[in-house]
Amino acid sequence: MSIIYLIKRIFSYVRCHLHKDHKMLDNILPFILFVIAMTGTPGPGNLTMMAIGQTTGFSSSIPFLIGTAVGCVILDSLVACGLGEMIIASPVIATLLRIAGLIYILYLAGKILGLQLTAKKVEKRFSFFEGFLIHPLSPKSWAMAIVAFSQFMKPEQPLEPQIAVFVFCFLIGLLVFHSSWCAAGALIPRLISSGRILFCINCLMVTLMIGATGYAILV
Repeated sequence: MSIIYLIKRIFSYVRCHLHKDHKMLDNILPFILFVIAMTGTPGPGNLTMMAIGQTTGFSSSIPFLIGTAVGCVILDSLVACGLGEMIIASPVIATLLRIAGLIYILYLAGKILGLQLTAKKVEKRFSFFEGFLIHPLSPKSWAMAIVAFSQFMKPEQPLEPQIAVFVFCFLIGLLVFHSSWCAAGALIPRLISSGRILFCINCLMVTLMIGATGYAILV
């Protein structure tokens, strides 16, 4: 309920300020298209949600999904307040973030494969905290937020409503597409009954998770 309440409050705030300042609408459509492209395409977050959906089912993935949403909101808010520039300016911090992100994805990949092999359904869960960490430790998430805020926000206009629009759009994009990828993963076991084939698919998705993270680190 708290997440739904937060979304409603942000939406009301955004709608109020967009109504007062029509100049903010100039960049809103290109920004929304950018958010759709960034949050909807395959990346560490979406591929992880798909693999978790296949392994644990959609309902068991909800705590992890809520964690990713909260982590995304905090990350985007910090970027909007200038933390992203500090990370770019420090090669040491940026390198440590990349290494930590890769280690964390490897941890999630190992847990996904381990849960796929176990027969105990009760243990097949990912926590809120595990979801919370995925975006703050993802180089792609930081780069995406930094590029979006620097390219689409206007410094001559009030900062608070722009931050609200920025955070709200990314939050909605994340919830929609993470949920969709997770639901698609949860659908796979219903279509395929062979345990070997499911495990091979799981291995493929885990490989894509690691590959997407590695690509984000190298580029």
